[in-house]
Amino acid sequence: MNQRIKELAEQNGFIHNWQPPGEQNDRLKTLEKFAELIVRECAGITDDNLIPDHPITGAVYDGIQSKKILEHFGVKE
Repeated sequence: MNQRIKELAEQNGFIHNWQPPGEQNDRLKTLEKFAELIVRECAGITDDNLIPDHPITGAVYDGIQSKKILEHFGVKE
């Protein structure tokens, strides 16, 4: 499991020492997949808000923001 997602899961009580290892692993895999989907969705929204060669701001889409989000949470592109 990605370290940052694991830290967040621990903070929110998703990881319990008293659960059987198999049950815990199944829950964590499901949680990790759910977290990755949310991270990808957020990264995609970031990309959608950038307008290539915006006439006023001059912003050019380079995908850096979405890549930083994915990297922060350890989600592979």
